[in-house]
Amino acid sequence: MTINLLKIPNGDTKEIKEIRKVVFSDELNIPEACLFDEYDKTCDQFLIKNGEITVGALRLRKENNAIKLERMAILSKFRKMSFGIKAIDAVKKYCIIESESKIFLDSIYDIRDFYKKCGFKEIGTVFERVGLPHIRMKMSI
Repeated sequence: MTINLLKIPNGDTKEIKEIRKVVFSDELNIPEACLFDEYDKTCDQFLIKNGEITVGALRLRKENNAIKLERMAILSKFRKMSFGIKAIDAVKKYCIIESESKIFLDSIYDIRDFYKKCGFKEIGTVFERVGLPHIRMKMSI
């Protein structure tokens, strides 16, 4: 199994939008209006690919001398198959290429154990976003 992050030009995000809708709106009941924001036009967006098969999507953007991982979504039929862990490994490689040594994210609280397995540590306190508890997490590479 080889996971690659396929960078998508900002004008060609149809597949990313579909993945976000399925994972965040349909599965987690997050309003569609919350799935997209002003950063979508300026950040780096990626499809998570296993060969030619798309298993998910994520976006990365620089913020506060670090890379912020956002909107990571693995389609349900590909979960529990290590695609998420391998995607995080690919994000680490991206950060090295971008000369960044820190990654942070705001995890849905119930998913934080996945990110802990990938090497992230919780920082701060639990907060609410889009009706769900979240926790900020960070990693140094």
